[in-house]
Amino acid sequence: MRTGRLLSPDTIWTHRAVRKELAAFAAHRRQPLSFEGLTKAFYDGLRNYMLGVAGRSPRTFNTYVKRLRSFLFWAESQELPVPGGFRKVLRLAPSSVGKDALTQDELLAIAAIDFTAPDVLAPPGRRLPRAHPAGGARRPGRAQYRRAREPLRVDPRYVSALRLHQRHGDAQELGWQHINAAQELIEKALNKTTVVGLIPYLDDDVFRPVALLEKYRPLGLDSCLPFVRDPWRYLPHVAALSGLTRLKLGMHVGRKTHATLKIYQGVPARLVMLATGHQTESQFNVYLGINRQELLDSYRQTAWRPPKAA
Repeated sequence: MRTGRLLSPDTIWTHRAVRKELAAFAAHRRQPLSFEGLTKAFYDGLRNYMLGVAGRSPRTFNTYVKRLRSFLFWAESQELPVPGGFRKVLRLAPSSVGKDALTQDELLAIAAIDFTAPDVLAPPGRRLPRAHPAGGARRPGRAQYRRAREPLRVDPRYVSALRLHQRHGDAQELGWQHINAAQELIEKALNKTTVVGLIPYLDDDVFRPVALLEKYRPLGLDSCLPFVRDPWRYLPHVAALSGLTRLKLGMHVGRKTHATLKIYQGVPARLVMLATGHQTESQFNVYLGINRQELLDSYRQTAWRPPKAA
């Protein structure tokens, strides 16, 4: 990366997925890829292919375009024949983010699940991962996977992402050295931007980071939370247990949920941005979901009403 840090395995996987997608697009239009071919016609064709033929979502398309742009910036630094106009050509597709955040009721429904209860079982035929007892970066082997119909253990780092504004990777590296209990703050340099995120270490009726992290302190782990492999495999079952059908529960929903609910709670956007690590409002606004009912309720509370007749 431009920061000098190595690419994460997830980033490398995404780059490979982009390369595979571009190869499929080139085969589809029967025309090889080239730097000279990075024109508006290329962009329009790629967009129509991904959103139409391949059936990708606008979010996936935008992710792939960002990775392609990153590659082209690198190629440009290597003095390869990259056309200078690719910055204007490779644009992000408009996409609605209104449904990507959980409502307060949906978040509390997930928090109310007792994942230690004997009746909370993994669905038949599904093998789910479990928390690594030692913490740290070591990954469990195949023998440590839980079998189907054993008690489900939700990934605590996913819950922390819902409660702490954090990306999953940042939650994975969160240690007690990042927590200043006296000042009631979590201070950690964020992996993606190296900006120091400032997260209040306070509990309220919705967000309870103190109770969440203190639950695992007696385990004496290297990090604040246990390691869990492939946590996204839990999420369909978590959604079913909470009765969530409105949206697909994903790893990135947590940041949008926290940012959106904090704005609805009345916290100024510039203060929420200190926790999310966003440096511009345009970047931050992408994370804000829109709950239509809460939007209408807010307008109703401030709407002018004519005085009642005597």
